[in-house]
Amino acid sequence: MPQGSTISQLDLSPSGKDIMSTESMIRDVELAEEELAKKAGGPQGSRRCLCLSLFSFLLVAGATTLFCLLHFGVIGPQREEQLPNAFQSINPLAQTLRSSSRTPSDKPVAHVVANPQAEGQLQWLSGRANALLANGVKLTDNQLVVPLDGLYLIYSQVLFKGQGCPSTHVLLTHTISRLAVSYPSKVNLLSAIKSPCHTETPEQAEAKPWYEPIYLGGVFQLEKGDRLSAEINLPNYLDFAESGQVYFGIIAL
Repeated sequence: MPQGSTISQLDLSPSGKDIMSTESMIRDVELAEEELAKKAGGPQGSRRCLCLSLFSFLLVAGATTLFCLLHFGVIGPQREEQLPNAFQSINPLAQTLRSSSRTPSDKPVAHVVANPQAEGQLQWLSGRANALLANGVKLTDNQLVVPLDGLYLIYSQVLFKGQGCPSTHVLLTHTISRLAVSYPSKVNLLSAIKSPCHTETPEQAEAKPWYEPIYLGGVFQLEKGDRLSAEINLPNYLDFAESGQVYFGIIAL
């Protein structure tokens, strides 16, 4: 029996060792899986941080580039160039005046004013502080004489004033005419007509003052020696109370 017990103890020892080795192996596998999970999670976190940093850098770089383009005017002028031709040609006169006013030139120009002392007529004067004759333009026989062929802006304004409305209808006219060297007859370039008493009866408007301004302006091709005149039909209604209300002029473009 002592020998049998010894044999039993010898038989059980290997199985106990096998159980312990199996448990340790399982524990090692679990530890290895945990380490593998940690190692696998590390690069993913690094990649996320790298992507976030790259996105932030691109966002800041794009905002900085856009600010520089706006600040230095790289984007602004392109908008005007990309407009359709129909929009670019809406106001060529304003563009021409803007470009011609940027640089000094010797182009003909004139601006004359009405003589407030001339009763019953519209007489133009050039020898006033706010009047101008330059670069060959002359004032002869109450007409502006064109010194050179070219494109001209012609303009004029008059101001009529009256007290009450008479029984007969009042029609006020203002006309700019051209007497060209190529043909002898006078031709109206610009004309307008107004009536100050078209909405009220004479009884209602008997003591009320009225004012009627008329402005004319346009661009025309003129020849050297052409004569331009600005005329009205009722000079007795002209208002000379303030300077700068009645004038006539041309500007070479």
